[in-house]
Amino acid sequence: MTAIKESKKVIIIGAGVAGPILALQLKKIGFESEVFESRSEDNTKEGAFLGLTPNGLNVLKEFVDLMRLKEDYTPGSMKFFNSKGKQIAKLDTTYQKQQYGVETLQLKRANLNKYARIAATDAGIKIEYNKKFVSYRETNEQVIAYFADGAAVTGDIMIGCDGMFSEVRNQLFPEVSAIQYTKLISTGGYAKIPELSKTLDSIRMTFGERGFFAYSVSDKGEVWWFNNYFREQQPKPQEIEKTLKTEIQDHLADVHKNDDPLFSKIIKNSHEIIAYPIYDVPKILHWHKGRVCLIGDAAHGISPHIGQGASLALEDTVVIAELLKSHKDYGTAFQIFQSERQPRVEKIIKSARKVGDTKTKTNPIAAWFRDRLIGFFIGRQIQQLDWIYGWTYSHKNNG
Repeated sequence: MTAIKESKKVIIIGAGVAGPILALQLKKIGFESEVFESRSEDNTKEGAFLGLTPNGLNVLKEFVDLMRLKEDYTPGSMKFFNSKGKQIAKLDTTYQKQQYGVETLQLKRANLNKYARIAATDAGIKIEYNKKFVSYRETNEQVIAYFADGAAVTGDIMIGCDGMFSEVRNQLFPEVSAIQYTKLISTGGYAKIPELSKTLDSIRMTFGERGFFAYSVSDKGEVWWFNNYFREQQPKPQEIEKTLKTEIQDHLADVHKNDDPLFSKIIKNSHEIIAYPIYDVPKILHWHKGRVCLIGDAAHGISPHIGQGASLALEDTVVIAELLKSHKDYGTAFQIFQSERQPRVEKIIKSARKVGDTKTKTNPIAAWFRDRLIGFFIGRQIQQLDWIYGWTYSHKNNG
């Protein structure tokens, strides 16, 4: 029998955005949960910024005042340029406000996570920091999570929201092959330069002569830029901390030396550089086992090229909470969760890979076709993106 007892205690591993929001979703259905985060409470250096699209924002807005997210953000609209500086396409997000009630924006991951955690703690949910999950054990009626500091906690079920490098996944399915380095590094940074001190209406995306470069200006007058570049050899952790960021600055300055001089100026004047190797998470046959289930990037890691990682994780919180409410048998809830979510997330993962491929193409013939077809492609995309952005959940519609 896999039914949950009346106490309904859930252990949540990971306090990014998904963990605290999941705890809030579970509180609504009468479940008690506690969130455990490996990092310290004052570790806000989560570096990167990300796009949050209507499907994610509409989940988040139930718990977080979206105006708070606009205290440090850039708009989500995009303008695309070729290496000669000619605008070749535009993806305007203003239509989303009318269609979905919210509009895509870019914000710092640290702020997104902060507001999710505040919402959870304000609702009386306990978040414990410096709790590095290392293993778990199941009994007939419970699951016990063990942490690096020697602590142990007991619950009825456990949900892994601990991201791309999930230790819950490693413990759950040790036989699953490791994540694969894609030979791309997602880079970016923050800069202040006099020429770019006013908020821009869009992200400027340029397919330069030898590489892709994108930037925008936040409401605080800070330039946010991002780029992907090819690196054959996977960087070691110590390289990421010590030498990779300097390497990135030098490399990108060279890559963009024949492009708009503004790019090099932004790169050279960055007060913070971000570097994240991009990985592929192997498709896993099961997202759950016994009393443990994975959600978000832990279950279905996605590359950052179309800004859906956080939004998909937020969708997951809605679905798994609703299924746990509908099915007293947690095993059934977990099984339906995977069967309903997997087709959607795999389709989005495939789209992200395609977009990533276009950013690395510098072949002149490929670039010629891209410049001429991207406008058409983006025009079609606006119509086709409704299945992503307009997501709502009803158990009857299979997610």
